Amino acid sequence: MDWLRSQPVVLQAFLAGHFTWGCTIVGSAIVFFFKYISRKLLDIMMGFVLMMVLDVALG
Repeated sequence: MDWLRSQPVVLQAFLAGHFTWGCTIVGSAIVFFFKYISRKLLDIMMGFVLMMVLDVALG
């Protein structure tokens, strides 16, 4: 973590952008591996996203 803090702000933003891009790719790739996704799994994923959004919004 100290290595990341010592980097220029532009590089930090670049790495953060690529990290979020990678997370989006992994999250959306689920449609390629499963033909059917149960309602319970969809509810769990939606709850996780809701927690993340509330955490960011309410900080």
